[in-house]
Amino acid sequence: MSMTAHHFRLLFKKWARLVHIYLSMLGLLALVFFSITGIMLNHEEWFGFAEPRMAKKEGTVPVALLTAPDKLGIVEKLRKDLGATGALDSFEVRDDELALVFKSPGRRTEATITRADGHAEVSIETHGFAGRFVELHRGTEAGPAWRLVIDVTAILLLLSSFTGLVLWLLVPKWRPLGIVALVVCAGVCAVVYLFFVP
Repeated sequence: MSMTAHHFRLLFKKWARLVHIYLSMLGLLALVFFSITGIMLNHEEWFGFAEPRMAKKEGTVPVALLTAPDKLGIVEKLRKDLGATGALDSFEVRDDELALVFKSPGRRTEATITRADGHAEVSIETHGFAGRFVELHRGTEAGPAWRLVIDVTAILLLLSSFTGLVLWLLVPKWRPLGIVALVVCAGVCAVVYLFFVP
């Protein structure tokens, strides 16, 4: 091996190690979070969030907000007094009532307001903290910022996995075992998919 090739190999190995270490540390907490919530998602019955919990509240929204519906005022009133949380998903104006839906991870709130007298009925469906964490794993109703976190985490894990594989293959005494482990893993996944997935 020429000196140039040897030098390049050492430099490549050094940078692969640095990237692997720091990317692994950078993504460590996210990896722990998505690992735990992945198990929770796969075994909903263990954690008791499969069945939603329902709560109902009643209150009044000032009629002045309902005549020519003041969307912002109505939403803030529902949030402040009747426990509505999450992003507003729909705001439907009908002749005699308003229907609103709020969504956030693991939680759905529906509100119906009678326009004549301002009577409001709010129904809250929640899956608790465990259900919220699982929905964060899926990215459901979590907003663009959280979806970006998921994307960045996936990229970090891909780069960390790739650099880890490179480091393993660059060490001659580990290379055969690494290749065997990779082939076995791919084979097991293929067999499970082909013969056990409905």
